[in-house]
Parts: sequence; structure tokens; C-alpha cells
Amino acid sequence: MEIRNQYFLDQMLQLLGEEDYQRFLASFSLPMAKSLRINTLKADYELVKSEIALGEKTPFDKDTYYIAEEDKPGKHPFHLAGLYYLQEPSTTMVVNALDVREGDVVLDLCAAPGGKSTQILSRLNNTGFLFANEYDRQRANTLLSNLERYGAANYLLSNSTVENLCPQLQGICDRVLIDAPCSGASMFKKYPESVNDYTPANVAACATRQLHILSCAAMTLKEGGIMVYSTCTYNREENEDVIAAFLAEHPEFELLDSGLSCGQPGFDSQHLTRRVFPYQQAEGHFVAKMIRTGANHPVRLKQLSYSHHPLVDRFLQDQGLRYDYTIIAERVYLSSQPLYDLKVSILRQGILLGQIVKNRLEPHHHFYTWCKDIKNICELTDAKMLNDFLCGNSLMIPGYRSYVQIRYRGVPIGFGKADGQQIKNHLPKGLRTL
Repeated sequence: MEIRNQYFLDQMLQLLGEEDYQRFLASFSLPMAKSLRINTLKADYELVKSEIALGEKTPFDKDTYYIAEEDKPGKHPFHLAGLYYLQEPSTTMVVNALDVREGDVVLDLCAAPGGKSTQILSRLNNTGFLFANEYDRQRANTLLSNLERYGAANYLLSNSTVENLCPQLQGICDRVLIDAPCSGASMFKKYPESVNDYTPANVAACATRQLHILSCAAMTLKEGGIMVYSTCTYNREENEDVIAAFLAEHPEFELLDSGLSCGQPGFDSQHLTRRVFPYQQAEGHFVAKMIRTGANHPVRLKQLSYSHHPLVDRFLQDQGLRYDYTIIAERVYLSSQPLYDLKVSILRQGILLGQIVKNRLEPHHHFYTWCKDIKNICELTDAKMLNDFLCGNSLMIPGYRSYVQIRYRGVPIGFGKADGQQIKNHLPKGLRTL
């Protein structure tokens, strides 16, 4: 790929110096670095490696491995089941800088498409809570799909502005992540036409928006809490300069060492930030880590009461299950703690069990890919049957009745409804393959 944006090239030469600039230019003739991060909530290295060709572990994360482009792991049932997440290698270092601990309350403020949110959920290990937010509705729907297949219940996904959401979370977060919207220079290989959008005006607009998002996010963090800011672009204006401007406006925050050894030090005065360029085993990222040293009075979040309904109770009893749940607009959500009542658009909170329609409960795919304790199970061991299920076809398997969880190698991948002779496929149409 040849870069023809002179403004961008001049920026990079000034930033890198001649030697690294030449390495930078040469990297655009190489294929994109791709990796796979194992979902430790559902799988381990041995299970994934048994069917997916994993390369070397990346230097950015302990659960992430390089993959070959031609292997197409996005079409494998393990991907459908959420056993791994496909993402650019250096993006995985951001959550490691965030240093999430079990039990933390975490806010991922610009969360789509979901790589960092799902990685946070792995670090939380079914403890604590994640507030994941995305302003763009279409991207929020993509985020919902990725969170849904990941297999965690301890999150709330909102589609809100930062101005509306952040005051409602004042002072309650242990960790806050802002993977900010940016000029996206590390995506030029994937989207070559985006090079034309890289202009001084666009870079300046991004920096202004990034500083505003940081200022809103600052109010959600408790004293002693950690905030990490990241972008997938290379210039100083959207990276070190934004951090310097934020710290000047917010003396209650201090810049910390990122704690990362991958890539190279950033260009801040103390070299505490971290950078990866596309000649360093990935496409590139910037990370800055800060701590709030000033006090912040927390709000008290309102929670909803659990619900009771005979249809739901009967369904759970028939499956030999017992869960607390909340009904909102006829939708049934399972959760280990009461749901939060935020004044924002909430796309998902907890596990969507199903929807009450007239006098019946219609189960949802989310529940059947999450629950590990269902007793009515059909394990697919035949390649043709697996392919039939992924294509949306009914399974001609006798002996089952009512709703049946479909598994492949012990991993839930969906469900169907059986009449004793066949299992009618309930895999959502958007997840079916040809």
C-alpha cells in the first residue's frame, strides 16, 4: 500500500525521525497483523488449539495469539459460541494497562465493537460489574452481539451520550477506559480510502472531542481509581497533547507509568505513556494511564426489584434451574444482582432469558448460549449436522421434545424446539452461515 497523504507523511517523519520513518513506510507493504484472544470464561488454549491453528503468543497479552489470515476463524462454530475474540494484536494491551481486579466496577465509555469490553469481562471473572457504553446505535448493536456471545452476565450496555451517562455514575468506578474515537491511522491498511479523510481539520476535531470525553469520564472515577486513555492513531495531537491538556485542566489526576513493556515509550515529557507502531508486531496503538488522587462523592444508584411470573418460574423449573430475574417490557432478564435503573437507553443488562408473548415464554438465543446447567441437551458430533445447524436447517434427530440446547464439543452454540422427530432450528438468522 502506498500512502499519498503528504500531511500525514510529514507528521510521521517529524514524529519518528528518518530511520524509524523508513521502517514505518515499509510496514505498509506487509499484511495486517491479526490475532485471536481466548475467552477464558468459556475456553482454554488446548480447546481452541484443537481446531484453530494458533501461532505464537503476542507480546501484548497473555491470552492472545497470532493467526494466519487464510484460516478464517470467524466462520468457525467456536467463534459463534464466543470462545475467542478476533482483534488487532496491540489493542489487547490497553486492558492490561487498566489493571482490572476481580470485584471492580469498570466503565468502558466508547466500547464498540467490544474487544476491550469482553477482555474486561474476562479479567473480572464473573465478579464486579462492567458499564459498557457506545454512542453510535449501529455500533452499539454490534457490541451487543459480541457481548451476548461472550457468556458473562455482569454488565450493562447503554447507548448514550457521555454528557448524559457520566453524571449518573459519579464517583462509583474503580476503573475507567476511554478508547477514544480518533483519526484511525492504524486502520489505513484495512480501509485504504480513509487516508483521504486524514486532514488537519479532522485531527483537530478529534482532539477536541477526545478532551471533552476525558473530562466527562473523570467524574465517574472514585478516589484512587485508574483511568486509561487510548487511541489507534499515531500523531501527538490526539495522544500526548490531549493527555497534557487534560492533566492541566484536572489537577486531581496524575499520569502513571503504563506498566507495559511492549512497543516503546511515548513522547510525553516523562515517557510514561506507551506506543506501538506498525513495525512492532502490530498495527499500532497509544496508551496513557492516570490515577485520580482527589476525592469524589459517589452517587447512589437506584436498582429495580426482582420480578415473579408463573410462566418464567415454570420454564426454569422444567429445566431444573433457579435464577433471580427482572421483567422489563415483557422481556425477562437474569441477573445475580438487581438491575440498575439508569436514565439512558439500555440495550442489555444481564442475560436475556426470553420474552413473554401472550400466554407463553419465547426463549432467547442469549440464554441458551450462556447457561451451562440446562438438562435438555443435544450434542452435535457429526460434521453434517453441525453444518446443517449453522445454516439454519432443522436437525432430523428423534427423541427430543420441547426446547433443546445445541452443543458442539460441549460448548453451547444455540437452541431449537423439538417435537420428538426433529429439532426446529432457532439460531438467529443474522448468525447463520451459507
